[in-house]
Amino acid sequence: MHGGRLLEFSKSGKKYIDFSASINPYGIDPNLKDILKESIDILVHYPNQDYSEIKALISRKHDVSEESIYLGNGANSIIFRLFSIFDKELNICIPTPSFETYRLAAESVSADIVYYDMNRFKITNEIFDILSDNIDVLVLTNPNNPTGYLIEEELLQRLLEYCKAENIFVLLDECFLEFVEDGERYSQISNLSKYTNLAILRSLTKLYAFPGLRFGYLLTENKKIIENLNKLTPSWDINSLALEAAKFSLTQDMSQVVLKIQKEKSILLKNLKSVGIEVFDSKANFLLCRYKKNLSNALLNQGVIVRDCSDYRGMDNTYFRVAVRTNSDNMILFENIKELIER
Repeated sequence: MHGGRLLEFSKSGKKYIDFSASINPYGIDPNLKDILKESIDILVHYPNQDYSEIKALISRKHDVSEESIYLGNGANSIIFRLFSIFDKELNICIPTPSFETYRLAAESVSADIVYYDMNRFKITNEIFDILSDNIDVLVLTNPNNPTGYLIEEELLQRLLEYCKAENIFVLLDECFLEFVEDGERYSQISNLSKYTNLAILRSLTKLYAFPGLRFGYLLTENKKIIENLNKLTPSWDINSLALEAAKFSLTQDMSQVVLKIQKEKSILLKNLKSVGIEVFDSKANFLLCRYKKNLSNALLNQGVIVRDCSDYRGMDNTYFRVAVRTNSDNMILFENIKELIER
């Protein structure tokens, strides 16, 4: 039930508003649109495999060495490749509920998955009881998807120290951190040199609104990880338009856009709570919600797509996730939910 299925649903000819994909609601920057249009002619050539310009931009953005950067055709593909480079059968710990790709990627390498069912959907000290049981890889998401919760900083540092001592590799997914107000202060990128067992996943396509092009990157000081990932990467892995989009996006300041989205989120949260929806305190650009009955299907019938969360471990069809969109779209969502509840 992955979000972002607008094109699939729209095949019927019916018009929908998509709240299931957590993308910047203000769309692609007009300047980037012009760049992409002007770049059409380069599609008659193979993509440039010299990623030095983009790696230099990422290096400056995060103050990391270019040798610590791995580029991929979307964050999803990086997760699958990362799990496949370990030369042994893996025990992978996945806190739940969480992004479904972790499970799928773990299953693709026949890993043994150890689920940590979070108490009230938050990571607590209980996770150390799980980690003591022969874990090779720990997956953490900050902020988490679908809850939008951040891991408490002191606990995260203790987790990283513990995993370093126990030789547990940590994949830290920070793909939604750029939507968090002043989000970079929560990032662990500055700690990469301290933890060679740590890799951090990032994506540009959500904040800069081009998920159809696919672009993500992994940051780690573990040279062996980078080397093994490069061995698995086919030629021309990233298409030319995605490279152009990445070059443009890495030079942009999106802080005002983030503040605008966060302001709209506060309004939407207040409105949803006013009609009896339980709303979880997300720090990201989406809200996890719950009502006493399933609203997802009824909203779909009314042309509003939300992320039905019944396929998340630990959730049922009373849970749904909504992306924060523009004020007018958010009001349409609210009015539809209000109408369904008041029937």
